[in-house]
Amino acid sequence: MIEEKVINKVGIIYLNRPEKLNAINLAMVERIYSILKKWEDDENIKVILFDSLVKKGFSAGGDLKEIYTNYLVNDNCKDKSYLFKKEYELDAYINSYKKPIISHWQGIVMGGGVGLTINSDLIICEPNVKWAMPETSLGFVPDVGVGKYISKLPQALGQYVGLCGVSLSSSDLVKYKLADVAIKENSYQILLEKLYALSTIFSGDDLINEFKIEASKFEMKENDSVLQKNLSKINKYFSYDSMEEIYNNLKVNLDDDFALNCYQNLSKKDPFILTIQFEKYFVGKNLTYNQTLDLDLKIVQYAIKTKSIHEGIRAKIIDKDNNPNWPHKSFQEVSINEVKDLLLS
Repeated sequence: MIEEKVINKVGIIYLNRPEKLNAINLAMVERIYSILKKWEDDENIKVILFDSLVKKGFSAGGDLKEIYTNYLVNDNCKDKSYLFKKEYELDAYINSYKKPIISHWQGIVMGGGVGLTINSDLIICEPNVKWAMPETSLGFVPDVGVGKYISKLPQALGQYVGLCGVSLSSSDLVKYKLADVAIKENSYQILLEKLYALSTIFSGDDLINEFKIEASKFEMKENDSVLQKNLSKINKYFSYDSMEEIYNNLKVNLDDDFALNCYQNLSKKDPFILTIQFEKYFVGKNLTYNQTLDLDLKIVQYAIKTKSIHEGIRAKIIDKDNNPNWPHKSFQEVSINEVKDLLLS
C-alpha cells in the first residue's frame, strides 16, 4: 500500500493501493509516519517526494468503508474517531517536518490525500487533476486541516467549494494557491530527472526554488475551467450571509441550470452539517493550522455522536442507496446557537 525508494538524495513515498484508488487507512498512516521519522535526520536524504503508482489518481481520500466497519458500527471499538486522530497527527507532523516536501498530484485528489500533502513546499499538478473535498455529502465537513485553505479563498468561492464539494482543475488550484505548478502532459518524468540531479547539489529552500524554476519550464498554459466559466454565478448565489439564504435563493432560481444543480447538490445533505461548514469558513480565517485540525476533530466527533457521518457513509459507500436519513431534516430544525457553540466553545 505504501512503497519507499531513495534516488540520489530524494526520498520517495509512493501510494500504491490501486484497488481502492489509494484510499488511506490506518496501516498507511502508520507506515508513512514511520518512513518520515526514519528519514527526518538522515543526512543522505534532502527532500521528500509524495507520489502515486496508481495512474487514476493520487488518492480518493480516506478509506470510508474501513472507517464505517472498523470504527463507526463496531461495538468493540471504544474510540470511534481513532483513525481521524492518527491521520490528523500525521498531517500536523508533515506540516512541521524538518525537510522540504514535494507532492505530485494526478487524477483524483480528494479528502485525506489532500490533507496529507496540502502543506508541501511544492505541489505539482498534472492536467488530469480532479481535486475535491466532498465531505458534506458524507455527513461531516472538509477536514484534515484543509479548511484553513478553503477559508483563504474569496467568500463565495470558498463557500461553493466547501459546501458543494465540487471538483477543481489543476489551473484552478494554481490560480487560487492550492498548488504551485500545473505541468504539461507527459513532462513529469523529465522533471523528475531534474529533481534527482538538483538533489545532489542543493538542499532546503534552495532545492525547492531551483526545482520550481525547472518545473515552470514545463508549465501548462492556464485555461478556462468549468469553475472559471461559472464564477459570476458562484458570486451571485454564494455571497449571502447565512446558509439558509444561499439555499433559499437557489430554490427560487431553478430555471437557471447552475442554480438547479447547486440546489439539488445541497438538498441531499444534512442542513446542520451545511450550516457548520458555512460558519466554519469564517471561523477558519482566525485559526492556525493546528487549531483547524483540533476543530476538525471536534466536528468529526460530533458527527459520530449524532450519527450523521454514519448515515452519510452508509448511503454513499455501504448501501449505495443515496438516501441518507439525516439527523436534521430542514434548516428550520438547525439551531444557530448549537452551531456556534460547536465552532467557538
